[in-house]
Amino acid sequence: MPNAFLRLRAGRYLFRRRIPDELVARFRQRELVRVLGPLTKAAALRQARRLAVVADQLFAMVKNDPTLSPEQIASLARQWFTQALAEFEREAAAHRFDDPEDLERAAQRARDRAEGAADLLRRNDIGVASGSAVALLAQHGVDASPESPTVMELARALLRAAAEAARLGVARLEGDYSARPVDPLFASAETPPAPAPTPAPAPAAQRKNDQTFAKAFERYSLEKRAAGAWRPAMDIDAQATASIFMEIAGDRPLSQYTRADIGEFVSALQRLPAHRTKRPRFKGKSVVELVALADADPSIERISPVTVKKYATILSAFWGWTVDRGLTDQNIARAAYKKPKRTIRRNQERDAWSVEQLRTLFNAPIWRGSKGATRRTEPGPQIIRDVDWWLPVLGLFHPCRLEELAQLRIADIREEGGIAYLDIHASDDDVDEDTPARRLKSAAAVRRVPIHKTVLALGFMDLVAERRAAGIKMLWPELKPGGAADRLSFDYSKRFGRLRRQLGIEGPDFHSFRHTAITALVRAEVHPDIVSQLSGHEIPGERGRYSKGAELAQLRQAIDSIAYEGIDAEFIGSRRGIPDVNPTDSENA
Repeated sequence: MPNAFLRLRAGRYLFRRRIPDELVARFRQRELVRVLGPLTKAAALRQARRLAVVADQLFAMVKNDPTLSPEQIASLARQWFTQALAEFEREAAAHRFDDPEDLERAAQRARDRAEGAADLLRRNDIGVASGSAVALLAQHGVDASPESPTVMELARALLRAAAEAARLGVARLEGDYSARPVDPLFASAETPPAPAPTPAPAPAAQRKNDQTFAKAFERYSLEKRAAGAWRPAMDIDAQATASIFMEIAGDRPLSQYTRADIGEFVSALQRLPAHRTKRPRFKGKSVVELVALADADPSIERISPVTVKKYATILSAFWGWTVDRGLTDQNIARAAYKKPKRTIRRNQERDAWSVEQLRTLFNAPIWRGSKGATRRTEPGPQIIRDVDWWLPVLGLFHPCRLEELAQLRIADIREEGGIAYLDIHASDDDVDEDTPARRLKSAAAVRRVPIHKTVLALGFMDLVAERRAAGIKMLWPELKPGGAADRLSFDYSKRFGRLRRQLGIEGPDFHSFRHTAITALVRAEVHPDIVSQLSGHEIPGERGRYSKGAELAQLRQAIDSIAYEGIDAEFIGSRRGIPDVNPTDSENA
C-alpha cells in the first residue's frame, strides 16, 4: 500500500483515512485520524496497512448494520485484546533477556497488571477503563458519555481484556506458547475483528467551508507566529495542546465539537502523568494509555493544576479566535477549567533564600576555590569567575529572571550619569549563530536595572571591560541555547540545581533569588511602584497608566537598599589567599 493514509506531523506519524461521502453524516467527521506515535517509517506503514483494512471493514459493517449490540461491544473488546497481545509480542521480541532477573522483573510486571485488572473487576471498579472505552468508541465514530451503559459495558470488557492479555503475556515470557485465553470472551480472538459501532447522531448544521480543527489550528498558529505573539515555549505548549485535544476528541469539522468534547479534554489533562515526555516508562504511549496507566497507579504524579489551566486557556483562546474569524458561533472552551482554590497564601508559593542557605551556597568551592573548570564542586586552588560564579551573585542583588541575565550582551551593560545599569530589553538586531535574539516575558519586563554596589565592588565592570576590549558580544559566551524553548539558561539551570542539591539546600531554586531580592526591597520600604519597575511588573491601577516611572538615580538608591546580613562583597569575594583565574583561560586550568 502506498503511504496515502500516512502523514508526518511534529515528528509523529498519523493515520488518516477519508470516510466515504455517504457515511460522513453518520460519523460526524470526514476522516478517521489516529496518532501512531514516534515510529519508524517502516513500522508506521505496517500499522497504517492494518488500520486501513480495519477501516474498510468498519465502513462496510456500518453500511450494513446501523445498530449496536452486545456482540459488537464484545467485538471491540476482542480487537483491543488482540492488539494488546500483539503489542506485548513486539516488545518482548525487541528485548533480549540475557539476565534471568531481568526476565523475572518483566514477568512480575505482567503478573501485577493481570492481578490489578482482576482486582478492579472483583470490585466492579470500571472507572479506570472508562477513558479507554470512550476513546476506543470515538475512534470508530461513536460519541458516548463516560456514564453511558455502552461505555460501562465496554470498560468492563476492556478490564477483562487487560487481565487476559497480561496472563498470557506471563505465560509467553516463561516460554509457554500453548496457553490460550480462558475467558470465553476472548477464546476465539486471533485477529482483530471488524467493529460495528452505532452510527453517530446526525451532525449539526455545518457552515460553508467548515474547517477541521487541525487546519484551523494551523492557521491560528501561523497568525500568532507572524504577529510575534508567541515565544518559543508558548508555541510548544500550543502545539502540545492541539495534539492532546485531537487524540481525545479527534480531528473533525469545528461545527461538530460540543462542550462535552472540551470536558473530556480537561478530564484527560487532569489525569495525565507529570513528565510524560521525559520518563522512560511513559515513552511511546498515547494520551489514553497514559491516563489509564495513571488511573491504575495512584503513586504516579499528575500534571499540576497550573499546567492544566495553561492548556485549557490555550484551547479557549483558539476557540475565541474561531469566533473572531467567523468560523464558529461561540467559544465552547470558555472557562472550561477552574483551578482549585489556593490552600496557601500567594507569597508562600515559592521559597526565598534564608541567610543560612546563602552562606552555605557562597561557601561552596565555586566561590572558595575548586580543582578546576570541570571539578567545580571539589575544594581546590582555583577560583574561576565565569558564568557559574557570577549568575547567582547577579540574581541575589537584582530582581531579574534567569533568562534575562543569561541573554545579556556586553552592549546591554550601560552607564548614564555615572550610574552603571543593565539595559533589559527585547530585540532581534545583530542576530547570528553566536548572538541569539533577546526575548522577554512581557512588555513590562523592558527596564533599566542599576547594578548593585556589592556587584560593582566584586569587579563586575572589570569583567565587562575585558570582554568589550576582546570584541566579545555576549556577556556569557559560554552559554548556548538549549531545551525545547532554546533558552540560553537551559544548561546552567540544570547545573545550578545539581549544585544546590549537592550542598543539601532544600526549597529555593534560582528563581527564588528574584523573590528574595523583591522581599529585600519591600523590607527596605522601597515604594511599591519602584519595586514593580525594577522587577519588570506592571504598575497596578491608574498609576500604571499615567506614571512614567522613577529616575535612574532613584532606581539605584532602591537597588542598593537590597541587603542580607553578612552577605556582602567581602564574604562572597573572599579569596583566602587563592588567586582568581581568568574565565577565558579556565579551559586550560
